[in-house]
Amino acid sequence: MARMSVCLHDCQAHFALLQEFADSLVIVTTNRLTDRETAVRHQLTLECTDSGQPALSSHINVVVNVLDVDDHAPRFQQSVYNCSVRENSQPLEVTFHAVLSHHHRLMRHS
Repeated sequence: MARMSVCLHDCQAHFALLQEFADSLVIVTTNRLTDRETAVRHQLTLECTDSGQPALSSHINVVVNVLDVDDHAPRFQQSVYNCSVRENSQPLEVTFHAVLSHHHRLMRHS
């Protein structure tokens, strides 16, 4: 039976190889956190080398896209907003709009 070695090249050290079974390996994340704001994708190279003389090898490139998680709380553009309400206003008659700066969503307060 031929012996092979498999190596993962990851210059950022976010990923590693883990032997799941005798004949299979999986790519796993390491203790370093992936952050989309720092890197949107990681490029890895997986290399396999046999034990022959001369040794033969092959490699593939693996691209890992980092999905965004909403890890920042929304923020108001101002610290104080002022509005006026008419006396004897009916319920839901007055609406106050404030635009959040981080997510550009519209918040409504009635």
